[in-house]
Parts: sequence; C-alpha cells; structure tokens
Amino acid sequence: MDGQTIEQDARSAEYLRQREIFERSMAELRTERRRREASGYAVMAAAYSLEGAARKDTWLGKIVTFAKYALITFVAVVPNLAMILMLAG
Repeated sequence: MDGQTIEQDARSAEYLRQREIFERSMAELRTERRRREASGYAVMAAAYSLEGAARKDTWLGKIVTFAKYALITFVAVVPNLAMILMLAG
C-alpha cells in the first residue's frame, strides 16, 4: 500500500466516525424536542380538563374565582401602595 491510500483510509474512517457522532447528536436533539413538546401538550390537557370545573359553582370554581380577585386586587393595590410609601418617606 502506498502512503496516499493509508491517508485516505484514515480520512474516511474519521469521516464515518464524525458522521456517526453527528447523527447520534441530531437524534438526541430530536428526542429532547419531542419530549419537551409532549410535556407541553400534557400541561395544556390538564389546564383544559380543569376549565369546566373552574367555571361551575363547585369548590374548585370558587377557589379559582377567589384567586382571580385576589390577584387583581394585589396587582392594583401594591403599586399604588409602593408609590404612596415612597413619596411619603
């Protein structure tokens, strides 16, 4: 064998090794993307399943309504209170 053939074999072996690493990495990325997408679907399915219960006159609906009003009150009162305390102090 001449030197050129040995060098070419090393190059093709390295090319095949790099190709295998690339394909494995791309498969892992696709798997991770699919897993993340599936978990997003699971969260949305859980949210949609709670929607009907939250709109009715059940304990869950009352909790959701109370939480909405508490959040609205918190968002409306805290900035005003902070401004008053800052200007008074």
